[in-house]
Amino acid sequence: MIDPTTRILIFTDLDGTLLDHHSYSPAPADRYIRSLDQAGVGVIAVTSKTRAETEQLMGSIGSDALFSTENGSIIHAPRGFPWTASQEPQHHVMGVSYVAIQDQLANLPSVIRSRIRGFADMSAYDISQETGLSLADARKAKMREASEPFLWSGSEAELFDLGKAVEAAGLTIQRGGRFYHLTGGADKKLAMQWMRRQFLRHIPDLPIVTIALGDGPNDLKMIEAADHGVIIPNADGSAIASTRPSVFLADRPGPEGWVIAVRKILSGLGLQERAR
Repeated sequence: MIDPTTRILIFTDLDGTLLDHHSYSPAPADRYIRSLDQAGVGVIAVTSKTRAETEQLMGSIGSDALFSTENGSIIHAPRGFPWTASQEPQHHVMGVSYVAIQDQLANLPSVIRSRIRGFADMSAYDISQETGLSLADARKAKMREASEPFLWSGSEAELFDLGKAVEAAGLTIQRGGRFYHLTGGADKKLAMQWMRRQFLRHIPDLPIVTIALGDGPNDLKMIEAADHGVIIPNADGSAIASTRPSVFLADRPGPEGWVIAVRKILSGLGLQERAR
C-alpha cells in the first residue's frame, strides 16, 4: 500500500518511453500501471500525441483520468475531476491554436516553408508510412489542436532561421524522437508544473512527489524539473543526457525499462505497491 500521506504523480512520455518505439505496445507497463492505480499512484501521460490518440491509448491501459497532449500544449481533465470548474470535461490550452500555427507557416518565406513537411502537408497514409502507425491511428494523429509535427529537409543554419522567424510570432520549435514540433509557448515541463499546482490547490496539506520519464530532447526539461527523473534509452543504447543528480538512466528501453525504473524509485522512497 502506498503511503496515504504522500501523493505520487508520475508524468510520462509515450512513444519510446511507455510505448515500445517500434511496436507501440505498452506491455508490460500497462499491467503495472493498473496496479499503481489501485495503490493510489497517478500516471499522467504528457505526450506529443493528439487528444484522440491519447484518450484511446490511456483508456485501454486504464489510466485515462488526466493527460496533456501535443508537447504540453493542452491539458485534459475528465468530467468531475476534483479541480475542474464544472462537471464537464476541461481542456486547458497552454499554447496557441492549430489554426494560428498554420497561419504562421503560410507567412514564412517560401524557401524556408519548402523545407517543412508537416502533418497538414501529409495524408494519413503518408503519416502511417513515416511512423509505422496504422492508418486509423494516423488519422487520429492528424487531429491536431495546438501543435504541428514536421520533418525538416533543410540545413541547421536554415533551421536556426526558422526558429527566429517563428519566435517572433510566439512559437517554439521542439525536437522530438521522430519529428520536430512547432508549438506555442508551452512545453512538457510547464504542463507538469501547471498540473502539480492544481493538485496542491485542491489538497494543499498533502505533499506531492513527482516522477517524470521520457526518451527525447523534448522530454528533458520535464525530466529534470521532477523530484525524480528517468531517461529511457533508445533501443540502440543511445540516450539523451543530464547532469542532474535527481535524474538517472533506465536499465532498459521502452516500457520494460519504465517498469524497472518506477519500481526502483518507489523502493528508494520506502514505498511499496499493493500489487505487482
